[in-house]
Amino acid sequence: MSVYTELDRKQFDSILSHYHLGRLDDFEGIAAGIENTNYKISVHTSAGDKVYFLTIFEQLHKQELDFFIPFLAHLKSHGCLLPAPKANINGDYLFSIENKWGVIFECLEGHHLDAIKPAHGQTIGKELAKIHLSAQQYSQCHANPRGYYWLQKQANNAELAINESDRELLQSKLKAMQSLWQAWHQDPQLPQSFIHGDLFIDNCLFLDSGELSGVIDFYAGGLDFCIYDVAICIMAWGKTQQHKIDQTIADAIIQGYESVRPLSDNERRYLPDFLRLAVLRFWVSRLVAQMQQQGAALTTTKNPDDMKALLLNLE
Repeated sequence: MSVYTELDRKQFDSILSHYHLGRLDDFEGIAAGIENTNYKISVHTSAGDKVYFLTIFEQLHKQELDFFIPFLAHLKSHGCLLPAPKANINGDYLFSIENKWGVIFECLEGHHLDAIKPAHGQTIGKELAKIHLSAQQYSQCHANPRGYYWLQKQANNAELAINESDRELLQSKLKAMQSLWQAWHQDPQLPQSFIHGDLFIDNCLFLDSGELSGVIDFYAGGLDFCIYDVAICIMAWGKTQQHKIDQTIADAIIQGYESVRPLSDNERRYLPDFLRLAVLRFWVSRLVAQMQQQGAALTTTKNPDDMKALLLNLE
């Protein structure tokens, strides 16, 4: 959520003229995140001031957004905790600006966690299971844009800022997982759903009470194995400064998840392999993000070497 597309007040006024949200008071760019432009906009209404988030999608096309935005509305209607997209006066979610597509979302209360406790892990595990079950009730599917074969393709990308020994390590680990990946698709004990695919701490908001306010940024997700999403969550929430996994946090996430959807025997069996795949995925995606972020006005980067170190410690 860097600022790639810079808008002025006149453009914000033009966008808001198609909504019944109020009159623009102020706006500011948000530098957190990686792939989209985000603004916080304040509007004045007869009932008082309100705040919304305006997102401009820098990479997603309309066909993809035609899946994602109604899907998020579906999850919200099924009790999942996330910011609801706001429809304009014509009932449409999307608007067009500078040849890109945007959406206005409600602004959730809450903040990112400074420190993770097992109770937080249990809470996020429970919410992840709710998302998986609710997504299975949605009529449309969206392929995971960053699945195994995307990783293979990116590992061979000559433009990645990676030395030859690291590239060989990356490619060898992916090759070692290929037969597993093929076998998993024939296993009925490995259920699939829409996976968030990026459930890091900075994609969750918590209230001061410790309650989860909401999950954000679903756009890296798609149809894949539920246990893969659990593994990504364990990696994201359980990674220590020593580049290891905090088993207490991992156990809490699993406990919370299973309070809503129990894992199968094979999901438990293959969890360590999915954890390695999760680390590979984020090593690669951070390398790709480094390459793509050049030229952004405001930006936040994440170190790919953290994932490499974690991968080596998982062996």
